[in-house]
Amino acid sequence: MTQPWQPYIHQSFESARLTDPSGTNESAFYGPYTRLLYTLFSLDSDFEVIPQYKEMLLDSRDSVDFVTVFVVELNRHPVFFIEITPPAALRFESKREDADKQMRLRFRDLRSNLAILILHGVSAFGTRLCFYRYERASIKLQPPMIRSHGELLTDVAPLDRWDCDVLEVEGATRFRDVIEHVKQMCAQL
Repeated sequence: MTQPWQPYIHQSFESARLTDPSGTNESAFYGPYTRLLYTLFSLDSDFEVIPQYKEMLLDSRDSVDFVTVFVVELNRHPVFFIEITPPAALRFESKREDADKQMRLRFRDLRSNLAILILHGVSAFGTRLCFYRYERASIKLQPPMIRSHGELLTDVAPLDRWDCDVLEVEGATRFRDVIEHVKQMCAQL
């Protein structure tokens, strides 16, 4: 089977998995995603990959968590971002809900400084990906928000939204297509 990325990318992700066999340490994937982003947004280009660490108060649990987001910028304007969550958390509805909320908050924070028409974002639980897309003109964000119901226990961030793996052909292709779209929009600036 053909690998969708260069061997060093696969090795980096495999190293993360081996370093954290329980899949509970999100920082294990910081290196692989940094390497992947700098492979796609070349080091010798005008793009910058900027890690951001945000404190998040989890209102339902009275605890504090930290969210790590890698924002790709061009001339100090956001053009893409990815939020990384530990892979073991994917099975928990509450963790997917937290990730979805954080993605939506990040779009709200970044949209005021957009120079491109569409901002793409990715939520990653380890190597599993959910793709988001914000259209500046219509202020539409996809996938749509699922609202919770007062009496029903609604899964507001269904597992099937994280429907591909960055290390498999389909996931790698979708990721590359998004980055290519970002680069095309940036070339028009």
